[in-house]
Amino acid sequence: MKFTNFTKNTKCIVFSAVLLFCLSVGSASQAEEMYQISESELITLETNLDELTKSNATKQDLLTEQQKQLETAQTELAESKKTNAETRKLLASANQSLKELEDEAKKDIETKTRQRNLWIAISGGLLYALSKK
Repeated sequence: MKFTNFTKNTKCIVFSAVLLFCLSVGSASQAEEMYQISESELITLETNLDELTKSNATKQDLLTEQQKQLETAQTELAESKKTNAETRKLLASANQSLKELEDEAKKDIETKTRQRNLWIAISGGLLYALSKK
């Protein structure tokens, strides 16, 4: 018998809890207040919404265009960097070639200077020998 009473009491408690829950949910949805606006205020709000929508669309188009320009600029920058690197390599190669040519020219000048000095010495020696005879 106690088990049956316990079940009856439990059913009452559960039923009361469900009833309270339903009442609290119903009262929460009724707590929302209603507002009234005039037709002119509604028109003003609609006009503002239309202007904001158009402004947003215009700015979105501008953003899209600027993103395309940015992508183009980034592509051009990458190409310029590549060209710059190639140009630097060519300049380094040209500088190396010029240095080699300069070294070769110095050797030629030294050789010709030695040959000239040798001929001067030989000529001087021959003149001296001829003047002694």
